[in-house]
Amino acid sequence: MSDHARAARELRLAAQRGEIVARYQPQVDLHDGRLVALEALSRWRHPERGLLGPNTFIPAAEASGSVHMIGDVMLEAACRYGADLARSGRRIEIAVNVAAGQLADDGFAENVAARLARSGMPGHLLTVELTETRPTPAAAPGALARVRRIGVGVSIDDVRSVAEAETRMRELPVTELKVDRSVIGRLPQDREVAAALVRYAREFGLRIVAEGVETWPQLIAVRELGFDRAQGFLLGRPVPPERITASRADRPTRNRNPKNRTRTPTRCSESSARGLTRLG
Repeated sequence: MSDHARAARELRLAAQRGEIVARYQPQVDLHDGRLVALEALSRWRHPERGLLGPNTFIPAAEASGSVHMIGDVMLEAACRYGADLARSGRRIEIAVNVAAGQLADDGFAENVAARLARSGMPGHLLTVELTETRPTPAAAPGALARVRRIGVGVSIDDVRSVAEAETRMRELPVTELKVDRSVIGRLPQDREVAAALVRYAREFGLRIVAEGVETWPQLIAVRELGFDRAQGFLLGRPVPPERITASRADRPTRNRNPKNRTRTPTRCSESSARGLTRLG
């Protein structure tokens, strides 16, 4: 049996046995510090090796074609959890990663729509994040246009420059940019790339999220630069759904459309930045 075939078999069995599980990392709104979204991140609860991060199995899943099964598990989990939160009065958005292989599937948009309908999750509370591990397939613009028609957001993940954003956004109905941790990690000293990406997002009416925020100076900088949201270990690590307590999601989010507002960056102290992380 080839390595790809072995990996595909192991991951297929893992998905069937319920070993692929979701962990949720918070995103906070930099206007008021509230928890407004959660990113669903895959983990493999391996019976012998313990809880494995995505870097240990997603490359094999993409190479073997098993990423569709993992994607289905994660999409189902995200929709169920988002629906549960909405029914309890906590309208928290859920973001789920989508690989290029999934977008090549003719039934991708219909699959998303069916899972939303089955779970009862409103479409506008779901965002699909496009990963960069493989080239975007030709079917992607059409598939994403169909999910946009049911309210689902489309995010470009791990963006490192304006040039990259322009290339990856081409012909896609994008609603959000997520700036890579490598850019955020250069803050607060080097702001040039981050500032350029904020300007680019504003020009096209996109929401912009800072990934990998791990220090107070970084949090202060992304708020001053005009980012809409932040995500990173400083604000919360990925946790099981039961750890997202009622106190961390105690207020329905408002419908915020970046096209309808102009954000003016302001100076921010560490004491005021600490107020942005009252998540529980």
